[in-house]
Amino acid sequence: MSQDQNRYQTLLKAIDAERKHDEAFFRSLNESKTLQQKVNAGFMWYPINILRKSYTVGEYLEVEVQRIKNTENSHRFSEGMAASIFNVQDEKVTFKVVVSAVRGDKMRLLLHTDQAEKIDVFDRGLSGVEVIYDDKPYKVMEKAIKAVIETKNEFHKILRNGIANRSLDQYGIQTEQNRTIDLRSDLNHSQKEALKICLSTPNLGIIHGPPGTGKTTTLVALAETLLKTEKRILICASSNNAVDLLAERLSIRGISVLRVGNITRIHDDLMHLTIEEKVRNHQEWNHIKKVKIQAHETDKRASQFKRNFGIEERDDRRELRKEARELRKWAMELEDRLIEEIVLGSQVITTTLIGVSNRILNDLHFKTVIIDEASQALEPECWNAILKADRVILAGDHKQLPPTVKSSEAIKLGLETTILDIMTDNIMYSTMLNEQYRMNHKILGFSNEKYYKNQLISPPEVSQRTIRNDHLPLVFIDTAGCGFEEVINVEHRSYANHGEFFIIREHLLANRENFLGINIGIISPYSEQVRYIRNQISDDIDLKTMEIEVNSIDGFQGQEKELIYITLVRSNETSEIGFLKDERRLNVAMTRAQKKLVIVGDSATLGQHPLYVGLIDHINKEGHYDSAWNYMGY
Repeated sequence: MSQDQNRYQTLLKAIDAERKHDEAFFRSLNESKTLQQKVNAGFMWYPINILRKSYTVGEYLEVEVQRIKNTENSHRFSEGMAASIFNVQDEKVTFKVVVSAVRGDKMRLLLHTDQAEKIDVFDRGLSGVEVIYDDKPYKVMEKAIKAVIETKNEFHKILRNGIANRSLDQYGIQTEQNRTIDLRSDLNHSQKEALKICLSTPNLGIIHGPPGTGKTTTLVALAETLLKTEKRILICASSNNAVDLLAERLSIRGISVLRVGNITRIHDDLMHLTIEEKVRNHQEWNHIKKVKIQAHETDKRASQFKRNFGIEERDDRRELRKEARELRKWAMELEDRLIEEIVLGSQVITTTLIGVSNRILNDLHFKTVIIDEASQALEPECWNAILKADRVILAGDHKQLPPTVKSSEAIKLGLETTILDIMTDNIMYSTMLNEQYRMNHKILGFSNEKYYKNQLISPPEVSQRTIRNDHLPLVFIDTAGCGFEEVINVEHRSYANHGEFFIIREHLLANRENFLGINIGIISPYSEQVRYIRNQISDDIDLKTMEIEVNSIDGFQGQEKELIYITLVRSNETSEIGFLKDERRLNVAMTRAQKKLVIVGDSATLGQHPLYVGLIDHINKEGHYDSAWNYMGY
């Protein structure tokens, strides 16, 4: 077996290991927890009320539900998740749905129309919705890697072998883009160079975009330029948020954008770009909808017949069902033709990497695919998009968070390693954006030195930006010796540090006058600390007047705030800091701040590790070292 084939066989094993890990987790959840425990853990809403039902594009009914108890509990539901809706009075009435939207205590669910008549059962009894195991992403990734192994396409073979060998031949190949390019005047030098490199590459181009360097602006400009010679391009990312951002920016520029998805995780403001809304707003939709409703009503009439009836009634039922099938088939044919017209009329198709498998894209092929957030995209996910094109442009920052891989075996088998990790420093057509527009230079300094070889530069108006009447952009508040030890939530296997939030609160109140009107973020690596702080703030009259968002490092990736607090949490006698050792997590957290960054932590615990020795030394030299004792009233 060749080296490249061996690599991709190993990736198949890694996908299977991750799938088994996920499957085992949900199996354990179902076996070990009661209904109320699942509600408390956030995996279930129970009980629920059904608020409304409506038909949508495709063979789907959308049902809106509302939880009516345990509304104070946090939950694990998010758009795009697989779930089941169930009735405790009738265990047989349980079927799979897809979460299409979550807003507060209301959730919208998609189910197939052949289940529509059963939904009435949930109006009459005690019902709930539960997160379930979904193997679709694994099936998509497995299919993609098998296609990569067996491909006859020359570009795909070159790229497959190049990734396996960590070397890609990009010399001596001319492309149609070797010409004078009319680039947008608002791009800086490194952004223009990135465009030139990506337009010239015959196979793979990489844009390394550190925080605040205008990666999205560059990708939009790249798309606009590609469309001068290409009829249609595909743009993907691993997350829906990144896809939405690009779709929005492209649409603002007057480009015809189609946002493909299964009505999941697409922001409300962008629904007009989805296939669903474009179909709904088309003059043909009312006719198609009438045919669907007619099919449903015909089916309903057929199911009303009792068991004991004669030959004539049986024949009538058979005819009604036949009529319903024909009506559904007609509606689907009309809808398919309309969808095809909309797809072919779009200049840019945007979707997640898994969403590329949507059936409406089956027959499309592209000259170029752009993959954003490639630093967080699993290689098998990327291949699902790459197989649709003859050239790929990757954009991201491999110095920030890697993809989420839960199985330790899958990590050992290489699933966490991205194409960006492997190829950024090993190909000719790779470039870094080096002018950043986000951070004060003192906030940037540590990351710039440690992760970016001091290559990032800042315009003066950015480099010197500070909060009004505040001239300390970088602060470390040391809790050593204060007795603020970490506590663990055994059920969630996560840590909190109540004392660190106490210090943050005191710091906020001490500077209230300067901080009013600015946006503030509080970041913690630990979900238990995030939960604790959110609960504390929700009941805090003094802090309610401030604009504060609390989230994990993962939750803040891609965002920025004028003021960021980082609570590092870990404080113990053994100097154990867990995944705080991950340099990329620290990089993400620190680079969210624009004008001021305050880090709260225990130097006695953190100072045993080289990463934090370097950080504390840097703040001693370039920032302000403070003690938690200054914020305590004793």
